[in-house]
Amino acid sequence: MQSFILNLHQAMVWVILAVAGITLICGIVLFFLARNNAASLGNVQRIFRILLSITAALGVLQAIFGGLLFLQGGRPGEGLHYVYGLIVLGAIPVAYVYSDQKQVRRDIIIMVIAVVAVIGAAIRALATGAP
Repeated sequence: MQSFILNLHQAMVWVILAVAGITLICGIVLFFLARNNAASLGNVQRIFRILLSITAALGVLQAIFGGLLFLQGGRPGEGLHYVYGLIVLGAIPVAYVYSDQKQVRRDIIIMVIAVVAVIGAAIRALATGAP
């Protein structure tokens, strides 16, 4: 059972990186659209929010897999793996708390920075996870 969860945990990193990459691109596009024409943001803004939610949900799922591995005695190669995992788990929710949902461009910047943090932390977690 542990090897199955470990395989899921390892595969999930690539899913998180792919979805976060798409989210990042969408956020950058949204940022430039917001600069030029705030009226045409509707669909792109909705897609960006959905992608942010999916990225955050994948972080939660990844944390659950990591927690199950920990409970079964699995340990990462380096202790920093836990820190990077917490960043993947919490970057988007924390950024959402700091966004006020009123200043569109500011909120986009905050959320894009959170997605960049997720991508960076996921890459580092991948590097520190193997024993």
